[in-house]
Amino acid sequence: MTAAAVLLAMVGWVAFAVTAPRLARRLPPAAATLALATGSVVIAASSIIVVAMLAAPWIAQLPEVAELGHWSAPKLRSGSPIPVAAAAGCATLVGAAFVRLALTGWRRAAAIAAVHRCCQHLPATDANLVIVDSEQLDAFATPLPSGRIVVTTGLLRALSADERRALLAHERAHLEHHHAWWVLATDLAAATNPLLRPSARAVRHGVERWADEQAARTVGDRALTARTIARVALLIKSNQQVPVMAATGGDVPDRVRALLTAPPRRRLLPVLGMAVMLTLSLSAGVDVHSRTDTVFDHAAVSQAHCGPRHGNC
Repeated sequence: MTAAAVLLAMVGWVAFAVTAPRLARRLPPAAATLALATGSVVIAASSIIVVAMLAAPWIAQLPEVAELGHWSAPKLRSGSPIPVAAAAGCATLVGAAFVRLALTGWRRAAAIAAVHRCCQHLPATDANLVIVDSEQLDAFATPLPSGRIVVTTGLLRALSADERRALLAHERAHLEHHHAWWVLATDLAAATNPLLRPSARAVRHGVERWADEQAARTVGDRALTARTIARVALLIKSNQQVPVMAATGGDVPDRVRALLTAPPRRRLLPVLGMAVMLTLSLSAGVDVHSRTDTVFDHAAVSQAHCGPRHGNC
């Protein structure tokens, strides 16, 4: 286990966290969302594994843990290059990451379950559209499975026929491309590694841009889609407490500006840049894992020498 491998992994994490959201803005929304969400999950997993590997030799020296393994605690102590204070700090970071991950996962799961309980008994059309007779102005898509597009009669009356078509195309895109789950994956990654919070915000914006672009293709009018998004944003106050994909999410002025320009082009360099950062992190993580395994191999003792008389096993 070398300091160079750990430093290389950290460089990859920080580089992705700082530059990936900016690079993603140069990609079409669908590609940006997929690249950011996938990369965030990879970086989160890599960071947890590396930090856990740094803590593992120290944790394995604890008497309660050492009794479960076939290794010598003194050999681990002498063979581990990680200072005790650093290893203990890494163990604390891993524990905190899992606590944040569990809390975030529980809250999101509870919110998704609440949304489904509210909507599962509502009658829907063949297109999974639920029209709620209410003067409240609202529209959103619930996550799959059993995803629904929920729109109130108040909002439908406030829009023209063409605007209604653009709105429904936007919400349908959220269902078809499972946007809620991409957002959830990135939120969980950010809970594991706080450096990824900008990526999580970028993915939330990216799925809205993705739905905007699909709606514009469906109705064949980018200006109409931009006008619809702006009007709906003025009519609806988005509720951030539930995991729904609403037309008012993301940076609405930026979304409108993007729709009033030409569709984004495919670019290779941003994707290559993110791939290099992910490769850097993964290769360094593999090296740290391999060197940690070597430390444990050197500290291994045979099964025959393990027993009540051998507290070092």
